[in-house]
Amino acid sequence: MPFPQDNALAIILNQFNQCDYPVHSRVHPLKTFQNSYVKREDELGFGIAGSKIRKYRTLIPYFIQNGIDQVVVIGGANSNHVLSVTQLLIENGIKPHLFLRGNSQELFGTKKPLGNLFFLQFFIEPDMIHWVSRQDWPNCREIAVKRHPGVFILEEGGMAKEALPGALTLKLDIKRNEEKSGVIFKNIFIDSGTGFTAIALLLGNAFLKSEAVVHVLLLADDEYMFLQKLKKCHREFEEIFQVKCPYPDRFFLHIPQNAKSFGSTNRKIFEEIEELAKHEGFLTDPVYSGKLFLESKNLIDEKSISGTSLIIHSGGALTLTGFHNKFAFGER
Repeated sequence: MPFPQDNALAIILNQFNQCDYPVHSRVHPLKTFQNSYVKREDELGFGIAGSKIRKYRTLIPYFIQNGIDQVVVIGGANSNHVLSVTQLLIENGIKPHLFLRGNSQELFGTKKPLGNLFFLQFFIEPDMIHWVSRQDWPNCREIAVKRHPGVFILEEGGMAKEALPGALTLKLDIKRNEEKSGVIFKNIFIDSGTGFTAIALLLGNAFLKSEAVVHVLLLADDEYMFLQKLKKCHREFEEIFQVKCPYPDRFFLHIPQNAKSFGSTNRKIFEEIEELAKHEGFLTDPVYSGKLFLESKNLIDEKSISGTSLIIHSGGALTLTGFHNKFAFGER
């Protein structure tokens, strides 16, 4: 289509109805990182974790416009996405059916729920949750379809083509940050759970022919799974917008060097969270953003990455309420 390339993404996104959720976040320099800035997506929402609000900008209107009054939400029991989207579904009169990995003892057992589980209990009744064992988790979608035939299935992390236009607003907002600050970000660091937000950033970069290199920290999927999802989302991008998009190639995939398994933590990560709070003035979590900042610092320092870097702080600090016993305040 004959769009001027620099305005093309904004033009095609404006064709979609979007909820008036926060869409602009600021950037500011980091004091303890070389030539680096942080993008404060954490300030877009607290109860609804940071940058996740972007994908819901177009997902929620899709539900409303199509008269969808029930949605199956698939995710981990401590998922930021599950907690976030549940709130918006209830707000809009849409009943969530939560298919969670684990068992009822994790939420309604003898142990007091912590972290996101603590907050989730305020929004739901026990009969709204379907627990799926870790053994059966690979078949979760099939289980959900059988139990709720005809109901919209929202995959882990909000992976849905209807959410893609909203997720793409991240790239537009980075452009706005660059124009406002006069700083061009040569390297962008972003974490990846299910990978949807990171993939949207890669697609936005490729479509606008950006020179920035994106560094994706894989915290759940392996490289093969991430690339398969990228291929699928690239195809959906062209189908949804009816435009051609170059296939993303300016990116690197990284595996964390500390606490490599998804959800795992170690002392070094908690030390980094405390250091960021004390010296930079913001909170990170040990599953996503804390790991991202630790790994980004290592990559920037050890590999001498040239040019100004931008680290996407995706939010999720509510998760810290599940790890209060891991911090050693006053002991160092």
